[in-house]
Amino acid sequence: MLWDIRTRMRPALSVIDLIPNVHRTPALAALRRAVLEGRPATMRLTDEDRELAFHDAHVQLTSPIGARVLQMLYHGGHLKLKKPPSKTLPALEAYIATEPAFRAEVAQILALEAAKRQRLADIIADPAIARVDELSPYLIDKVMSARLGYGATGSITIAGVTCHRSPPAIAPGTDDRLTDHGAFSCWWIDATGQRQGDPA
Repeated sequence: MLWDIRTRMRPALSVIDLIPNVHRTPALAALRRAVLEGRPATMRLTDEDRELAFHDAHVQLTSPIGARVLQMLYHGGHLKLKKPPSKTLPALEAYIATEPAFRAEVAQILALEAAKRQRLADIIADPAIARVDELSPYLIDKVMSARLGYGATGSITIAGVTCHRSPPAIAPGTDDRLTDHGAFSCWWIDATGQRQGDPA
């Protein structure tokens, strides 16, 4: 999942805390099972919704889609509670109501990401169309790998600028066995004669 999407989700436990008198850890496990494994079958989720509903990481995240799953688990009697359930969950329902805005933000992020991928593909196909302000070690590495082969070193012209990919410099006294031989230094000389990109 893209980082920009994850930043628009909330820690799952903070969303669970919107439910009064709930046992947090079992509720988190129930949410995880419902989204990732489809148990209990509270609702049908598309693959996209499943991905957007719950992110399983060091800090587990959920979205308004996951909050909707929690609501269904609650009303279906699948959450362990300390007191009898309430008829309404105003705080959780308020978060669920933000789902259209969340989906709109996700759609915008995905469209921007698709445009970036397409731009990269276009530059790889014709490096001359790149703009100087688009030059970066990442771009040089991608163009060099696609046009000269993975692991190739040398020079290529991108945006009218000669760009280089070379093995990383090994500092004197450094144990060669500890050097990451898969890493490359990607760089170019700008209009002022300064080296840009990876450090020398």
